[in-house]
Amino acid sequence: MKTFAVSALLSVVAFGASRYIDPENPGHRRSVNRAAPKVKAPLVPANDLPAQFLWNNVNSTNFLTNIRNQHVPQYCGSCWAHAATSALSDRIKIARRAAWPDINIAP
Repeated sequence: MKTFAVSALLSVVAFGASRYIDPENPGHRRSVNRAAPKVKAPLVPANDLPAQFLWNNVNSTNFLTNIRNQHVPQYCGSCWAHAATSALSDRIKIARRAAWPDINIAP
């Protein structure tokens, strides 16, 4: 039993050596060997962004697939499936640069 307690104590001490308490946020622990941030360029300022961007008219090209109505003839509770497959179908069309035929994934 003593060997278990000693090994547990040593592992806690070894684990605690690689972490420290951040003086700015005392409730948060940070790792000493933290990786460098992966952001290579600063974000675009909000003033440079367009006021509105719609995928249904990008240089007069529609990048959206057909709209489904899951409430006909009655509500079935599968709105999550319709939303997920519709969003994935739109992403596929965007990746294919609106090439015909459209790929509509079934919910």
